[in-house]
Amino acid sequence: MVDIGGINDWDTAGLERLSRSLASRISTLIELGDQLARPELVDGWVGETSEEARRAFDAVVDRLTDSAAQTGAVKRLTDDTENAVTALKRALADVSSLAFANDFAVCNDNTLWDRWAFERSPNQTDAEAADRQRLKAELLDRVGEIVRRGTDIEENAAGIMTAAAQNSITDHGSTDVREAVDFGGDQGSMKAPMPPEDGKPAENNQWWDSLTDDQRDYVRSERPYWIGDLDGIPAAERSTANLAQLDLDRSTIDGQINEARARFEQTENALDEKRLQLALDKRASLDAVERVMFELGEDGNVARDPEGNRIPFPDRQLLSFDASPGRTLATAVVAVGDVDTADHVSVHTPGFTSTVDGGLANLVGDVRSVRDLSEWQLDHYSTDTAGQSVASVAFMGYEAPQNVGVLSDDMARTGGDRLASFLDGIDASRSDDPHLTAVGHSYGSLTTGFALQDGTGVDDAVFMGSPGVGTDNLGALHIGGDAYTLASGGDGVAALARFDGDPREIAGVHDLSTRAADIVMPDGTDVALMSTDRFTGPIIDRMGSHSDYYKLDTTSQFNQAAVVAGIPDVAVAR
Repeated sequence: MVDIGGINDWDTAGLERLSRSLASRISTLIELGDQLARPELVDGWVGETSEEARRAFDAVVDRLTDSAAQTGAVKRLTDDTENAVTALKRALADVSSLAFANDFAVCNDNTLWDRWAFERSPNQTDAEAADRQRLKAELLDRVGEIVRRGTDIEENAAGIMTAAAQNSITDHGSTDVREAVDFGGDQGSMKAPMPPEDGKPAENNQWWDSLTDDQRDYVRSERPYWIGDLDGIPAAERSTANLAQLDLDRSTIDGQINEARARFEQTENALDEKRLQLALDKRASLDAVERVMFELGEDGNVARDPEGNRIPFPDRQLLSFDASPGRTLATAVVAVGDVDTADHVSVHTPGFTSTVDGGLANLVGDVRSVRDLSEWQLDHYSTDTAGQSVASVAFMGYEAPQNVGVLSDDMARTGGDRLASFLDGIDASRSDDPHLTAVGHSYGSLTTGFALQDGTGVDDAVFMGSPGVGTDNLGALHIGGDAYTLASGGDGVAALARFDGDPREIAGVHDLSTRAADIVMPDGTDVALMSTDRFTGPIIDRMGSHSDYYKLDTTSQFNQAAVVAGIPDVAVAR
């Protein structure tokens, strides 16, 4: 086990000196190998002599290439270890700085010293105290991952040094010294370790932060599936990895389709027909993802550049796509804007009957409209917020109920775990702390409520057309700022309040208007916002208001945008 003190004491200068010494030895071996390879020398020693002399010459060459391979392995190991230790020390310094800035200190025994361990810091609110406990847990996760990486480095180095000492590093039968050095270098390289098993977002981020540049490049090119769905990894890295995987995803889905079709043709069983349809739906989901991630041509298909590459939208990030065989429905998470740099990030979770193939494009369009309106409000309502950026995420990262499952909260609880990890990962992946808003619609508000109860670092929350949020205690949601509700007058789902915690009845939740309103814009323009309330007409029309919260130019959309922008004082109260 490596302790923090041990990591600090690792001698990178000594590793560099050893590396230079080994480089000198490799140069000597190559020079000697070149001399042995000179034709006149070989002919002079072996040409007309006995077979015994030739065997002796071959043995010298073999020993030389073996030595070259072993030296090349140790040289590569030394270089890689030096880089890994440097990266690990940098990561430890970053964690230590974060700890110090928040009145913690990282100790040599892998624990944290907490200045306020036995009393609350002055004027600290309950929400701030909860955030501090979250940060403490995150720091401990990060320290634990640094120790794990340090142990990996030590064990890797010990294994390669032992192999070199036991002459287990092979030259692969090469008779060329330079080639033997390269073969040995490959065997001495420090491969990128796998991410922590079932890692928390902070552990995942610390793993990524502790990798060397070469190891990250290896993951990007050879193991993109390690990070595509890994919470805590920077959004840009996840998106690049997921986009690179789409062709492989299509191949996997086509395999599911072919297998399901063959089975159905054999059995003509209704269940097998259903399996085939689900596989076809996954391919439709992949098509839907490509349509929102890549520019489309005039024919409606994904456009390609002269080299045949798809042309991605510059403001989109694919943060997750999962159509694996064990999943009934495909899931996807798409961001509009840059989650890594935005001042404000909102995560929007839909509910009943939502699917990637049937609703991703609409939800992406909805969150884009909210994002655009939020940025407009930031630019126009205050000089202090002008120029701030917003990223909005369409979270279809869980399987929403499609039928009677909506009568149970089971899928919301499962989805809530997934959403909580995703929300936590946004904070973990960034060195700064963005203003983070969770927006849940319909059954998605219940999913969001369960996620928030895990403690996610969310600053504000909006529940729209909510049948309940899983608790009637606002404090249980661990929201750093405020919670808001939007409920149209004709929304039967919100009126039903089937699950615990109707947000309109929870003390401290702000009830925002969905009715028509006149808004005076900062430039003095009077704008009439539309209502999503429907009090008259057939019941089917009134129920339609349950799907209207994202409608353009409505009070509902305006209020959402104001909360997402962190300027709720401009919102219209009910």
